[in-house]
Amino acid sequence: MAKTKVTFRPKRNAEDDWKIIAEYPGLEPREITGFTSKAEIDEWMNGERKIAWLRSQGYAK
Repeated sequence: MAKTKVTFRPKRNAEDDWKIIAEYPGLEPREITGFTSKAEIDEWMNGERKIAWLRSQGYAK
């Protein structure tokens, strides 16, 4: 059986106010805030910060 994965979706609130919506089936979506651009979000999603967040939430080892 395949593992269920966390889905990350960027959301723009204003010109310099971005956040990531993290969705995991069966749980309320979580917001990761503090981003000022899409480039920052792309860097977060493709870097170690994403793995660190997953670990802090108990989704990764």
